[in-house]
Amino acid sequence: MPLTPREQILFNPGPVNLDRRIKENLFNVELCHRQPEFEQLQDRVRSRLMTNLGFDPNQFALSLMHGSGSLAVDAGLATFVRGKVLIVDNGLYCQRLARTLSMLEGADVHVCSFGIGTPFDLQTLEKAVQDLKPDWIATVHHETTTGILNPIDDVARLAQRYSARLFVDAVSSIGVHEISRDADVICFNSGKCLESLLGIGGVLWRRDLRSFPTVPVLDVTTYADALPGTPHVQAMIALDCALDIFESEDRPGRYRRMVGAVWAAGSRHFEPLLEEEHRSWVLTSFRLAGRDPDQLFTKALEHGFVIYHGQQELRSEIFRVANMGASINEEVIENLFRVLSS
Repeated sequence: MPLTPREQILFNPGPVNLDRRIKENLFNVELCHRQPEFEQLQDRVRSRLMTNLGFDPNQFALSLMHGSGSLAVDAGLATFVRGKVLIVDNGLYCQRLARTLSMLEGADVHVCSFGIGTPFDLQTLEKAVQDLKPDWIATVHHETTTGILNPIDDVARLAQRYSARLFVDAVSSIGVHEISRDADVICFNSGKCLESLLGIGGVLWRRDLRSFPTVPVLDVTTYADALPGTPHVQAMIALDCALDIFESEDRPGRYRRMVGAVWAAGSRHFEPLLEEEHRSWVLTSFRLAGRDPDQLFTKALEHGFVIYHGQQELRSEIFRVANMGASINEEVIENLFRVLSS
């Protein structure tokens, strides 16, 4: 039975409300992935992503997988990351990197933990790198556990200084926040800040990296020039259209404006979890201050808004508001916080 049609505004960090131009063109044609037209589409999307994200195709390969950002991250780890690995941890998605790596034979995992939502202390991190001499440093750029934006350029410089490779989960930052070109593996997906349909997980990786045997579906190298399985065709069509929209606007500028509106409206009624200097332009956490998170979620939903609970031990401490997607504007942000504060 199909869901009852309704409109709602998603203040969660993906999936996002799609631009009408994507929805109007999504089923113009249903392609077979073996048709030349789809091969041309795939090549065009790959080329445009490299150009728009600013990566040199002579140095980096781009693998497009049919799945989520989590799939891209797991595949990137399984294909490339071995030896001594230092995880820089201040959130649940950093911890997920450590869990995945702990299952891989040949990965010796060490964690430099700062606590959930706590900014990296670069002196402490440098001491950990000096002591361990890791082959890899791995972390998350934008930690949606709290909305903290980690200083990936500083971590990249540290990795270079000590001859370590750098793995970056950029799933919820790419397209809005600059990614260091000195990283070695960068993972992302189509359904967050690129504002397209979910279904494509991307891995950018240096061409000189050694790869390791893994199960075929996780072997990133096999996706660099082809799609070895049946892909999510409509997601590729949507991403091509989403890149038209991306190229027509200043995406980082729009997110700066929208998050400014979130901070202004939200701070009139709730306390932000993080100091402004550490917040991303994508998602903001606010303290519940004793409010019931389920009641707050239900109140928002009754007015057509979807907000995000805190995760695990943070469920009773915070709620999260993302400003991704085509439906987010200053008016709906004001309306959201008017509802939440009533």
